[in-house]
Amino acid sequence: MRPPVGPALRRSIRVSVPALVGFYGGLYGLGNSVVAIYALFTVIALGALSEVTGPPDRRLRTFLAAVAAGVVLVTLGTLLAVSTWAAAAGMLVVGFVVAYAGTGGPRVVGVVNGLQLLYVLPCFPPFQPDTLDQRLLGLVLGGALLIAADRWLLPRSVPTPVPDQMAVLADKVARFAGALADSLRTPAPTAPQVARHREILESAEDLRITRLPREERPLGPGRHDRSLLATAAAIRASADRSVALADLMSGPGEPPHPRTADLVAESGRVLAGVARTLRAGRQALPVDATGLDAALAAHSAARVPGPATTLRSGLAAVALAEDARLGALAVSGWSGAPRPAPAQTPPMLWFLHAGPVELWWRRLRSHLTPRSIYLQNAVRLALGLAVARVVAGVLDLQHGFWVLLATLSLMRTSASADRSVLARAFAGTLVGAVLAAGVLVLVGDDRSVYGWLLPVVMVATFAAGPLLGIGAAQAGFTVLVAALFAQLSPATWHLAEVRLVDVLVGGLVGALIGAAVWPRGGGAEVRQVAADALRAVADDAEEVAAVLAGAPVPVGADDPGRLHTTAVLLEHAYVQYRTEPMPRGAAGPDWLTVVLVVHRLDAYDSALRDRHPAQPTAAAGPAGPDALQEAAADIARAYRQTAEAVDGNRVPDALAEGCRERFPALPPEGDARLLDGWGWLHALCDNLSRVRRALAGDAGPPVAGDHHPSTPDRSSPSTPSDG
Repeated sequence: MRPPVGPALRRSIRVSVPALVGFYGGLYGLGNSVVAIYALFTVIALGALSEVTGPPDRRLRTFLAAVAAGVVLVTLGTLLAVSTWAAAAGMLVVGFVVAYAGTGGPRVVGVVNGLQLLYVLPCFPPFQPDTLDQRLLGLVLGGALLIAADRWLLPRSVPTPVPDQMAVLADKVARFAGALADSLRTPAPTAPQVARHREILESAEDLRITRLPREERPLGPGRHDRSLLATAAAIRASADRSVALADLMSGPGEPPHPRTADLVAESGRVLAGVARTLRAGRQALPVDATGLDAALAAHSAARVPGPATTLRSGLAAVALAEDARLGALAVSGWSGAPRPAPAQTPPMLWFLHAGPVELWWRRLRSHLTPRSIYLQNAVRLALGLAVARVVAGVLDLQHGFWVLLATLSLMRTSASADRSVLARAFAGTLVGAVLAAGVLVLVGDDRSVYGWLLPVVMVATFAAGPLLGIGAAQAGFTVLVAALFAQLSPATWHLAEVRLVDVLVGGLVGALIGAAVWPRGGGAEVRQVAADALRAVADDAEEVAAVLAGAPVPVGADDPGRLHTTAVLLEHAYVQYRTEPMPRGAAGPDWLTVVLVVHRLDAYDSALRDRHPAQPTAAAGPAGPDALQEAAADIARAYRQTAEAVDGNRVPDALAEGCRERFPALPPEGDARLLDGWGWLHALCDNLSRVRRALAGDAGPPVAGDHHPSTPDRSSPSTPSDG
């Protein structure tokens, strides 16, 4: 979808004005073409090729950090330009490190291409280390001008902060929970109106990570972002659980449920406290959850087997309470309030007590696997840029910088996408070359004409890319290059020819590397990782069954984080898959539903392990621990068969039909472990049915009764996360 003309034009002006001031100030004011070039391309790198959004203070910090990194990159590029092979080796390392740094979240991803350009620019002959001070002066000048324009020139509108959006949803769920608690205390409970259900669920959908602006998603490795993401997940899960509980309790003839009502009421009170904390920010006090803990204990002590609906409602109420409690603990890492003691911190909130170095290290380490699309893309881009640098150097291409710029801007994550982009880019460059050649022939050496032409072409070019696509951007940039370099030295129509050749060479290098290194991109990766994730679900099902039954844990269960790691890789593969061109007329599987299911079961597993440490249970009989393990093993086999179907690119057989026949009926007696295990088996079957329909291309409506003890929805695909 193309952006509106107004925002695209305003952004073009915000980039063009500082770029032109830097270029003209350096060239005509200081009489120094090196300063002029570096000031202009710094603005292009960090303003046009980068996405820096958010509140003004955060944008300022991002620009300052990018300029500081640019100083290092320009210095390296200048020193390594001593030879083609030194420059190419540097490009390989810098290209990988800068691209892989994108695992640090969307704010880092937003400036990756710009930082790559700041190394590419100085790594070409002539080798002139004595001009390093002039290059750095141009870099700092361009950065300062861009920061000033960003702050005061046509300032952009700032979207509603994510914490404020979260607070609105938390308040809605709190009020809904209060109304639900009142209905549960009456002799004939009735759920709140369906219209309110819809409002809650729609608000929860609006808070899904994929619906937030990409650069606003709290997905960095630091405690602040991790805490905000965990809080948002807990609030969204609370919304789902409250509506699910209302649906379950809306049947006729239901008796009052005072213990459940108390638990739901306390959950609403805690969520209201989370909303107040999100609005207060750093001035907030810890959310008091002592009343909720007492209500949970009372509800657990009073819970006994009963009608299936009553039991599942109790499980949903506990899920709501634990989600609310998780949100209360998680928000402390964002607000700066005193954090819970390590012993009272759930394992999924481990980051509340980790330092910055550990947080970054775990993020970087979690993606050091061939299944990570961040590693794949970093390797692909680094190889493409290094090969392009070698080709430009060995062939001694004039203006070889444009070769690498073409590779950087045109390379995509799949071979099919590369072909499509290259065709449009080359067509646009051809049109631009014809126009540029005509201008150069008509104008000749009259620098004043180029001086007046450059601003017009620059504004049009930077607006054309977002509005009209890659072809228009390449056409405009070709004319821009002609107007730019004609002011530095006399130019002929051959300059347009050189530009055309360089773009073709750079684009072809990128396409060839893309065809050789993970050529199928996200489309192939999402299928393979989805199969791995379903197998991990199966293994985890057997492990959790052993824990609940007090039996020896199966071999390989010493890595309880394996399912979570696979779930994270799956969501990133899905995000890349969604950015790539889809085959015409091909609906394909609904991979988003598979992603959601895997994350949901991952969170459910964590909740059960936290609540029920490994120890023997007292119950026995046909519905006891042995039957629980047998049923879990049977369902695990169904998940593995589904994974095999995914691997073979087949629609799975009707594996989920009659799933509940595979596990025991509600036990007449049993402790909390077996009662939770009974609800957990329902969740496994419900989600297996969802996966089957999703793989057949029909996700269908949400499965009724999919209620889990604690299921924070970490399932919104986005950008990096880790365990």
